[in-house]
Amino acid sequence: MEQDSNPVIPATWEFLTMAIGAAILALAVAAVISLARDKTLAAGVKLLCLLGILAFPVLGPAAWFFHRYRSRRARTQPATERINRA
Repeated sequence: MEQDSNPVIPATWEFLTMAIGAAILALAVAAVISLARDKTLAAGVKLLCLLGILAFPVLGPAAWFFHRYRSRRARTQPATERINRA
């Protein structure tokens, strides 16, 4: 007799799907918190960034963190290094 899987216990692909969804949610929440704590952006720019984060669940937070990384890196470099690189 062939043994079927238990329908009450989720399959492996269901666990994987839930883990990916949780990771996307955590990334979006982290991006929104990071955006809220940023003091350098104006309110209108923050609103546009928030809409981008919420509208594009993976690309939006990734773009925000990339922008934040680039802006922090630019602020920590001396002005002479920024001029020489350009």
